[in-house]
Amino acid sequence: MLKSEVQAYLDGLDELFVQDLYCGADPSTRLSVRYILPNAWHANFVRNMFIRPEIQELATFAPNFTVYHAPEFKADPAKHGTRTGTFIVLNLSERVILIGGTRYAGELKKAMFTVMNYLLPKHDVLSMHCSANIGAHGDTALFFGLSGTGKTTLSADPERGLIGDDEHGWSSEGTFNFEGGCYAKVINLSAENEPDIYQTTQMFGTVLENVVLNQPSRCLLYTSDAADE
Repeated sequence: MLKSEVQAYLDGLDELFVQDLYCGADPSTRLSVRYILPNAWHANFVRNMFIRPEIQELATFAPNFTVYHAPEFKADPAKHGTRTGTFIVLNLSERVILIGGTRYAGELKKAMFTVMNYLLPKHDVLSMHCSANIGAHGDTALFFGLSGTGKTTLSADPERGLIGDDEHGWSSEGTFNFEGGCYAKVINLSAENEPDIYQTTQMFGTVLENVVLNQPSRCLLYTSDAADE
């Protein structure tokens, strides 16, 4: 019921964005995912976060999973069996993900990483919530920790090549990134301590969400963790 109502809701909108992308840099285990979204900035987010196929691959692109994104659609717990109006519903047998009642873009990537965490061990691949970089001699370093503990900062070592900053797989062939982009926290970010990450916040096309702006200058307050300041 929820799936059909979400699809009907999206069908009724004047404009939709579709992104066909890969999750996983290793071609032997990567998943093809199709995102259907009503907002351009969410489409831009997934286009940056995941791996873009080559133009010639799009003509024959066949999604392993389809994500229906309806941030303004709220579920009815009494009717749909959800706990709240916000829902992230994953059906592995139908290979469908429904996301609604929240504009938080992080759900768009974490939903697919949940799928990878379930499927990869079945192929003898360890799925890891970590950042990773590689040295000049092929030595790989992995940095584990909860969100906000510094994984991205440690992996962005200018003396080493970045593999990725959040989600990886470890197979008999080596370590590979799930993503095509980075998604870093900006709390207490500074140009002196983290110049590369800081510089991205000044670039066109970067998505910044859940950040506090100084009024009326609209400059970012990197030291604030308040939502209503």
